[in-house]
Amino acid sequence: MMINGDKYFFRYARCGGLLSVCIGLLFSIVQAEPLSLEQVLQRAEAANFGLDALREQQLSARERIAGASALPNPKLQYTYFGESVETRTGPQEAIYSMSQTIPWLKKLATRKALATSNADTWSYLQQQGLLALRRDVTTAYSEVVYQQQAVQSTEANFQLIEDMRAIVKERVRVGGSLNALLRLEVELERTLDQLARCEQARYAKRTELAALMSIEEAELGKLTAESSASRALPSLRAMLATLELQNPELLALKERTNNASQRADLSKLDQYPDFTFGVNYIQVGESGSASDAGTDPWSVSMAVNLPIWGSKNSSAILAANADKRSAEQLYRDRVLQLKAELCATLAAHADSSQRVQRYQERLIPIAEQALENSRTAYESGQLSVLELIDSERALLEMNLNYARAVSKVTQADAALNALTGAIN
Repeated sequence: MMINGDKYFFRYARCGGLLSVCIGLLFSIVQAEPLSLEQVLQRAEAANFGLDALREQQLSARERIAGASALPNPKLQYTYFGESVETRTGPQEAIYSMSQTIPWLKKLATRKALATSNADTWSYLQQQGLLALRRDVTTAYSEVVYQQQAVQSTEANFQLIEDMRAIVKERVRVGGSLNALLRLEVELERTLDQLARCEQARYAKRTELAALMSIEEAELGKLTAESSASRALPSLRAMLATLELQNPELLALKERTNNASQRADLSKLDQYPDFTFGVNYIQVGESGSASDAGTDPWSVSMAVNLPIWGSKNSSAILAANADKRSAEQLYRDRVLQLKAELCATLAAHADSSQRVQRYQERLIPIAEQALENSRTAYESGQLSVLELIDSERALLEMNLNYARAVSKVTQADAALNALTGAIN
């Protein structure tokens, strides 16, 4: 029985081990599945610490709105007499007071409007941070993809030279020229150096992308190659109009102007007094010397603050107006800068799109045909091995230039979205 039990135990153990291996392989396959750009954007938006900080600032500003329109806290005061004050009705033992300050008519509403404006400013800044993050992630993602293709292209070139070197070595062994082999060795070393530089550039871009996602570079995994499709863009005039209407940085500057106006209004209202109303209750001890002995008196009070220091309020008004003018000038200056940036980005997008089309429709097919002709000529002895390698390398460079143009289109799209306030 023990032997049979051991047999079943080991059988189940083997099955369990096989199942664990299968699950592990399945998990590793899922983990190894390349990440698309949209997946990377979603992870970055959910985990980026800088964007989280902007969200918290915006939430903090929103929570301050309710407090800005509330009345000041009432004041409760208790006065105890160490030595009772004798009066006709008896000794005064303690005084209880409560008072409430009520600001001038529109002060609370203006403070609420000021807090709302500040919250709106942070909302626009949070939106600007989101668009900037998407632009930076897209740029880093496309650079990583391009560097991956550069590494693959360089590796293919290196493998080609290695294969050709074996052929040339055999020809040298049977009496061929040594010069061709030496030139291949030089090409091999040059390609190795280029491969090392491409790998280093890929690692640097992967590190940059991982930082935007708040992860380590080793956790990033593989990325999918980008599509060459380019979206149709509106006209320049339409995009310039959209920029002025939807760019979150410009909207934040506009809100800053409104914020300065609200502060100027509040400074003007500070020239008017605030009122404080109170109730006082005096605790009186027992005394038999008068008919109303022991009666506790109470009173109602009203106080008014006197804003007599005009220079203080005038300075606040002048400062708020200066802030308003500053925000207006910054807005105008930033509009001009962003419009120039939009024009340049749109031109770069058009140029890269044309290059993508040119490489797809003309240059790469021509390079492929030239390579085919070079192979035929090499097989018939009409072409040297180095000339064949040049043809192979020309096609690899064409494909790499095509990949660079695709990445430039993707980056220009992301920059245009950030400028026009669009989230695709």
